Amino acid sequence: MEIVTQELMHSLVGEEVDVFSLQNEQQVGKLAISKVENGRIDTDEFSSFSISLRGDPHNQLPQDTYLFKHSAFGEYSMFMSIYDCDKYQIIISRKRNQEVD
Repeated sequence: MEIVTQELMHSLVGEEVDVFSLQNEQQVGKLAISKVENGRIDTDEFSSFSISLRGDPHNQLPQDTYLFKHSAFGEYSMFMSIYDCDKYQIIISRKRNQEVD
């Protein structure tokens, strides 16, 4: 599996990712990646970025950790927050030069 990086996610803007529940591994929706931006954390030790997503306002997903699937990165668990009826955000922060399993 490729590492989920800001560059990779930026290249996927406009594409959909499949979203699955971690509890029962059932698909709960599809979300389109709408924007990828630098995060607030940017130090010598840590970096961060945010992923904005859009979904169906009639299928709102609550704030939770989900399994995201896309051919570019395989499967990756991420915590996602909802901030509007169809808008979501994921913040990824990690130590610089850290490998992700």
